[in-house]
Formats: sequence, C-alpha cells, structure tokens
Amino acid sequence: MKWLKILLLVLVCGLAARGLLSLLPERSEAVNVFYLTSWERKLEGVIGFPSFNAMKAKDLADGGVQAMQQTTGGTLVLPEGASVTNKVPAMVILHGSGGDWSGRSVDMAMYLARNGIAGLAVDTFAARNLRSTDDYIERLNKAPIYTQMADALSALKALQDHPYIDTAKIGVTGFSLGAGATLYMMFEPVIENVLGVDGPRFSAYAMFYGGCMVDFDDYRVEGSPLLIMMGDADESMSIKGCEKFRDRLRRMGVDVELKVYADAGHGWDAPFPQRFQEGAWSTRDCNMRWTKKNKIIETVSGYSMENPFGAFMALAQCANTDGYTLGYNAAATAASQDDLLAFLDRVWQR
Repeated sequence: MKWLKILLLVLVCGLAARGLLSLLPERSEAVNVFYLTSWERKLEGVIGFPSFNAMKAKDLADGGVQAMQQTTGGTLVLPEGASVTNKVPAMVILHGSGGDWSGRSVDMAMYLARNGIAGLAVDTFAARNLRSTDDYIERLNKAPIYTQMADALSALKALQDHPYIDTAKIGVTGFSLGAGATLYMMFEPVIENVLGVDGPRFSAYAMFYGGCMVDFDDYRVEGSPLLIMMGDADESMSIKGCEKFRDRLRRMGVDVELKVYADAGHGWDAPFPQRFQEGAWSTRDCNMRWTKKNKIIETVSGYSMENPFGAFMALAQCANTDGYTLGYNAAATAASQDDLLAFLDRVWQR
C-alpha cells in the first residue's frame, strides 16, 4: 500500500501546484481602454496617460523598464476658475481593492474641485480592462498594488505638463488598498527610479482607512506631510500600528496627523449601511517589509509575497477570517472630508 500513499501524495501536490500556478498573473498584451490625452486638446474629463504594469516590487525599483507599458487613466475634475493665470493644486485619488464602480473616487474628485482643488480619480482596474464582474483575485493579480503605485506616479508625471495645475502642490490620497499605495509612495526606494532622484514628488499624502504595517530595510522617506484617517470600529486595521508608524516618522521630522473617528468601521463612505461582515478576511496583523533586494517579505511568517505559494503561506499565518465592520457612517464621512481639506489648506498654505 506504500506505493498508493506515494501516488496520492503526488496527486495532491500536483493539484496544489496547479492551483498555485492558476494564481500567477497572466502576461498578455496590454488592452488600452483609455486614449492618451493631449492637454492642448482636452483639459479635464476622462483622460489617459502613459504608465506600466508593475507586477512586483522590483518593477518599481527598476523604473518599470522591464514591465509591460500601458495606457492608464481616470477622471480629472478641475475647479471653476482654474486657468493658466490661476493655477490650482491637485490630488491624485486611488481606489480600493473593490475598484471604483461605486464612483467613490470620482465623488471625491468632484468634492475637491468644489473646494478649489483639482481631483484626478485614477482607475487602475478599468485601465486593465477589468470590471466588477471579474473575480476579485483576478483583479488583484492583473492589477496589484504595485500597478496602482505605477499609475499614481505616472499621473504625477502627467500632471507636470497640465497648464492649469500648480505642480508644487500635487498630493495623493487613497481608500483602503489605495491608502496602502499612498503610504508606500512616501518612501524613496519605491519612487526614485520611477520619478528620478531629482524628479517631481507628491507634496501631501492622505490615507483613508489603510494599514500602516509597513517596514523598509532602506527607510528613506520623501518627507512631505501625511494624514492618516482611521475608524475605531474597523477590526481590519490596526490603529496601534498606525500610532507606531506615526511616531517613527515624527522622530524623522515628518509632519504626521492621525485622526480616529468614533464608531466608524472600514469604508465609512461606502454606498451601503454599516454592518459587520462575517467571515471577511482581515490582514491587520500582517507586516510587510520591503527588502534591499526589492522583495516584499511578510515578517510574521517570514514568507515572500512575491509568489503565490509564499503569499498563501504568509496570509495563512498572519491573516484571519474573523470579519470586520464595513459600511457608511455619515459622521465619519463628513469629518474625514473636513479633516482632509483642513490638512491640505495647512500644508499648502491656501
């Protein structure tokens, strides 16, 4: 019977390997959903600009030279009165892992425009021909957080040539996954080979309900101010982790604010009532370290996040399915919008 046990073991391993291989992102030709925009012909609305499909940390570290080039895009909303002689600040806005099919990022762009700030809602998923009906894992495989960061940095470069934008006052904000991308882009090892050592930089960072469990072997930050916004009823994120992150940056001379909203869960500006999501995955106890070799290691488990097996093993040890509170909270939505504007007014001295 020994040979039967060996055969069964081989079959199980083969099926496991096949399953893991199915998680690998497929490298196919880029499908450009957006058209490249010339600022001479079009100044706002749905726009497109050059980017690249960063599938791992190394793709950002080498400036995207080995990655597939892609036209990405989104919706740019300008404030009334913006002009060549009245340049306005701008915020690049990044959606969460659920995409922007609810219009949350575009809503934020319009809100900012009503308050004198241009908003560019970047749609990383739509740019990769992904829709809400596509599998969740497929979306994150084809357009992971690295790709979202590539899009945001590319948006910053594209806005340098916009005649109505004050290029010294361009910030970035994001929701959940987009908040994580925002945090990563504070660090020079992530951005310097995409933007250049002396290239443009974001001048303000703002995170809506994102995780702060990030570390770098090369802990060099760009240095512009950061606003972290969290809900005290959000079991999926660690406020203590954000407090430690805030304190470390402050010791380095970075201006960091942390706002915590009472009774607010994750996604407090979502278009559905707040409720507890049974069985939802939480990664609050996972900690990601960006190594000097430009790999992401989950430090609780020690596994690399650069391959499906490593990611599976890491999440099996650091994540849980205890669920968390998610949904609309009117008070947190209003307060976070006010806090964002107050933060930008102070940073940009508007």
